[in-house]
Amino acid sequence: MPEKLYPKYVFCIEGDWEGNLNRTASVRPVLELLDINAGVKFIYRDCSTIGEMEFLIGKWRQRGYSRYKILYLAFHGSQGEILINSRDRVTLEQLGERLDGRCHRRLIYFGACSVLAIDERVIKRFLRTSGAKAVCGYTTDVDWMKSTALDLIAMSELQKFSMTLQGLEAAEKSIRRSTKALSGKLGFRMVYL
Repeated sequence: MPEKLYPKYVFCIEGDWEGNLNRTASVRPVLELLDINAGVKFIYRDCSTIGEMEFLIGKWRQRGYSRYKILYLAFHGSQGEILINSRDRVTLEQLGERLDGRCHRRLIYFGACSVLAIDERVIKRFLRTSGAKAVCGYTTDVDWMKSTALDLIAMSELQKFSMTLQGLEAAEKSIRRSTKALSGKLGFRMVYL
């Protein structure tokens, strides 16, 4: 009997892209589009400090948010880390420790440049430490508009598959099929256990 599919709601934490309060670049409209057109509910919060990020991740891990299967971290990034602001960084290892094995059947989506441009063993160690089933993200420095478009397609495609190994393999194939050249050019990567 196939696993019943429930919506994988999105819990988004977005960093300050520019450091300029006059700029309004945000992934929030993408989440609104997913909600309006695919019924994917979301929680959106912005974040400028490590303390804010830790607080929000703590909320996401609570039982009341168990339907929010996708943690979407929309930040600047570099190999193996997300950039919270111009001074503060959080490595995958540090993030895994903060998640503390409490991400059962959840996926962490890094909407950030180059975070997954690291050895697969490091990513799998992060998955084991965090308890997450999978991660998605990029291995290159990406164009914001193009990567945001791919994020939208990927999160929509993820709704169609279970969080099992077979479901995640099928989701990855579907995302790649739907985005062809874009996912290759942006270095889209999906790793799962």
